[in-house]
Amino acid sequence: MLIGLLLLLLPSIVFLATLPISRKFKPKLCMLYRIVGGIIVIAGSAFSYYLAAHTGDQGGIGAYYFQLTVIIVYVVFSVLLIALDLFLHKRASK
Repeated sequence: MLIGLLLLLLPSIVFLATLPISRKFKPKLCMLYRIVGGIIVIAGSAFSYYLAAHTGDQGGIGAYYFQLTVIIVYVVFSVLLIALDLFLHKRASK
């Protein structure tokens, strides 16, 4: 139960905690992070909750795997934005 709750809430907590840090991105990347990252985290977690709450045992298993997918997609998205921001900063400084 506790692990499931952590899996469900942790991406949202991390997203909210990183919002102030995202201001260091270029303006368009910051907006992209806030919109797309928010959709990934909030919609993904909401759908996982729906699967777990309304579709029985198989839905709970599906929710677990879907939430792991949400976490992986969010991490990959964040790493790509950080790499793109670093690339743009280096390119602008030349």
